[in-house]
Amino acid sequence: MSKKPYPVLLAVLLTVSVSAGEPIETAFVNSGITVVGGELGSVADLLNPFIESTVIGGGIRNLLEVRLLDDPAMQNDPDIEVASFPGIDVDGNPDNDFDGTNLYQVDPIGLNDDGEPITIFTPGSITNGNLVAGPADLDLGGGLVIPGALLEGTVASGGSSMDTPAIAAAIPVAIFDAIPAPPPFDGFPFNYDTLTEVLAFLGVNPDVDLDGDSIPDAFSVEFVLNFVSCQIIYPVTEPAFQRGDINLDGTMDLGDPVSLLGYLFIGGEVPGCLDACDANDDGALDLGDAVLFLSHLFTGGIAPAEPFENCGTDPTADTISCETSPTGC
Repeated sequence: MSKKPYPVLLAVLLTVSVSAGEPIETAFVNSGITVVGGELGSVADLLNPFIESTVIGGGIRNLLEVRLLDDPAMQNDPDIEVASFPGIDVDGNPDNDFDGTNLYQVDPIGLNDDGEPITIFTPGSITNGNLVAGPADLDLGGGLVIPGALLEGTVASGGSSMDTPAIAAAIPVAIFDAIPAPPPFDGFPFNYDTLTEVLAFLGVNPDVDLDGDSIPDAFSVEFVLNFVSCQIIYPVTEPAFQRGDINLDGTMDLGDPVSLLGYLFIGGEVPGCLDACDANDDGALDLGDAVLFLSHLFTGGIAPAEPFENCGTDPTADTISCETSPTGC
């Protein structure tokens, strides 16, 4: 029984959010995971179709960004680093995810408070298309960490794809306990509930002790990762605001539409949060916004668009923004 500090493989499921930022083209998206060895290698024919359907279906979107790159062909560069983070498909269409140019937003979960990647493999280099970077500790959440991981891969000229050599890892039994048994094992005569039960029936048993208690609690595995090129953007976090609080004093009163009218017609001070001035959230500032604010204040007219009752961010993509949050947001 092996008792090495095996890394852990985890599929990260993502949810879609609004994206913004400048596209970066020196990036890859994970397009394939193929089991090739280890204890799980004996059932690769069962696992690989399941993994492929999960990847192609959009459940796994892990991104790499090659940074500090001087060689646009990605073949020779003595000084690079590689950032790793989960990503979100911007157009929400899995059919074009691996076409080589698809756009992803970096999931904020992979960034620190300053908006920089939490995981960066450094130092790194590319020599004749062979990329080596790291080590780095890859935190996958839930207490699962790949300690001291070294990233290696062969990059196609021009950066259209990258393939890794076989990577030794271990997958906790708990991961398979949470996966329902696939057909035909979920029905008569098997009636298994989990993939762990199916593996046991096939003679595949845990062979790695991750927690050091002398009881195997994970399956050894070797797998190859495939990547294709993509574009990525980093999320832009806008300050929270309250629509109608134009002078940023924490309340909405007559002074707010007066400030807006002054800005629109007599060269008054530019509001610190233009989104707060856009009463109907149509992406433009005009007389109609001031009228809506005044109507709501004094004649019981319709309320401005959200966020109005409470602080929030603009739910609509447009060309105006908020540079300064009001008091209380």
